[in-house]
Amino acid sequence: MMSKITVLVFLLVAQYVKTEDNTNTTENNVHLTETKVSQFTAGRTKCRGSENCGYHLQKDYSWCYTDYSDNWDFCCTGLCVYYDDSLACPSGSMRQFCGSNRISDIQGRRCLDNYPCGVHKNDINVVDRYYWCYVDLDGNWDYCCAPHSVCKIHDRSVIPWCFVSASTLDKFWMKCKLEK
Repeated sequence: MMSKITVLVFLLVAQYVKTEDNTNTTENNVHLTETKVSQFTAGRTKCRGSENCGYHLQKDYSWCYTDYSDNWDFCCTGLCVYYDDSLACPSGSMRQFCGSNRISDIQGRRCLDNYPCGVHKNDINVVDRYYWCYVDLDGNWDYCCAPHSVCKIHDRSVIPWCFVSASTLDKFWMKCKLEK
């Protein structure tokens, strides 16, 4: 479990980059914003086109569409910090996972800088959410370990694996490459 001091150190060590919409993010696009205006979701996916996160359609949480098929994701309305060993942020009256500082997929391939590991959401059902990133300009992608999961050889296992789903209730896991 992370202490308050660890959270403070995490925030102080992070190298901030100022973006056009006055949002602060780390170089690895871990969402660290103090404003309600952002173009990145809690899962670190870019909002579609020039849209921003916001309280759209009378919802009590901040969100944005992530593509033109009307897929969407929650957005942070406050700092992304560790809560119970996971990165989370407020989103209106709720708390959302806000990604991790992971910049590679489960095979160890580096994610594209503008498409870091994030949450893909294809409908309102949380079970359908998983972490992924694009790994090349041809649109190839792969899963990423969820922030609440580590790629390792777990008890009674012979291969390294991690959970890739955003929900801890959904036990969707994938074989992964151990980090060196």
